[in-house]
Order: sequence, then C-alpha cells, then structure tokens
Amino acid sequence: MKDQEDGSVTQRFCIAILQKMSIKEDLIEVFMKNKMIDWIIKLIERSLDIEIHTFSLEFASALMANILHATSTLEYLQKNSSFTKGVKFNSNLSIS
Repeated sequence: MKDQEDGSVTQRFCIAILQKMSIKEDLIEVFMKNKMIDWIIKLIERSLDIEIHTFSLEFASALMANILHATSTLEYLQKNSSFTKGVKFNSNLSIS
C-alpha cells in the first residue's frame, strides 16, 4: 500500500480495510511496528501540496484516531518517549 499513488482506488480500499480492522486491539501493535502513524502524518502533509482523495484522508485520520486511542499505543508512547518526540508535524499544517 505504501507504494500506491496517493488517493488511488487501491490505496483508498487498503486504508478503509485497515481502519475497519483497527478496532481489534491485537492489530494495533502491528500498525505501530510498521510505523503507520508516521505514514498517516506524511500522507496528510503531502495533501497540502497535492490533491489527495478525501476518502483516503478521512479514513487515514480515523485509522490514526483508533491507533492513538488504543491502550497498547498509550502504553507504548509512555514507555518510548523517543518515538513520541520523533513524530514531527509540518509547521505549515493548519486545521480549519
């Protein structure tokens, strides 16, 4: 999925499937191990420069919310402050 063109049909379906699967706590650790939070942040940042299908952005945001809401993620972030500090947001990113 990471090699798919942003907003492509394949990417949209993959993100939607991952978002639906993200309600399963067991899978959250797999998402964290595969740096899904970083990938989602970069996708959102890229959307500032290029148009990315809204579906991709909405489901990716919902996926990130589910990942961040999981108990295992919160525990991981508390124990691994270096990961938390390493997550960088574009300073030009504004939420309206």
